[in-house]
Amino acid sequence: MSTPHRFVAMTYNVWESARWPERADALRAVLELTGPDVLCIQELRPASREVIDAALPTHDRVEDELPGWACEGTIYWRRALFDLVEHGAEHLGQLSPERRLFWVRLRHRPTGSTVLVSTAHFTWQGNPREREEGVSPRVAEARRTVEALERLAPAPDADADADDDGEREEREPVLFMGDLNDTVNAIRILRAGGFVDSFTASGSPLVPTHPARPTADGTPQVLDWQFHRGPIRAMTSHVGEYFRGDLAPSDHKPVVVTYAIGGE
Repeated sequence: MSTPHRFVAMTYNVWESARWPERADALRAVLELTGPDVLCIQELRPASREVIDAALPTHDRVEDELPGWACEGTIYWRRALFDLVEHGAEHLGQLSPERRLFWVRLRHRPTGSTVLVSTAHFTWQGNPREREEGVSPRVAEARRTVEALERLAPAPDADADADDDGEREEREPVLFMGDLNDTVNAIRILRAGGFVDSFTASGSPLVPTHPARPTADGTPQVLDWQFHRGPIRAMTSHVGEYFRGDLAPSDHKPVVVTYAIGGE
């Protein structure tokens, strides 16, 4: 019986350029302290990307000419654990023009299996269109996310023949995470699409991920999530708290999850 391999994934909205550069040292410090194996970022800006690059010298990230990879979202991975197979970006119809469902297919070196890692930033509840029309764009964005991930990592053909050892192809593990700006309908749609959130999977209580006080104000909400599907397990899940003095790295708190993959 083989032992599962574990890795740590983190999703973090790094708050555009607000209160920058005074947050730079705090952001660098929390990433050096946490050292996630996979990191998904939202509200990226060139200045924050420089800080993240410096804090994670053992990691690679996507290099792509699509503007959103530099000014909205990106994905980092530890190069000793993962190799990049391919990457892409799917339009979900977010009202911010450079936002996408950003994804990478990574090969996990210890097991040889691939993992599809994806991230998105769904539209903010306070956007003018939603206020005027009274309709949440996150419902359609969640549905398009499920559709896109099903297309990128489809279920194996149930009628396919088994291999020489009598085993059938397993579904590829999929991770989806990000700032979803929702706790109800978008989450319900993702769950109905076969995804399990890390809080539920690990038996952890929901903890507000926004705001990080006293750095930012607002009503406490669970806005940031990690979901998974396929042969991968969430072992632990927590919402990180970090301050450098009285300054947090962002107005959001990161969601950090330990996953287990492989093993029998």
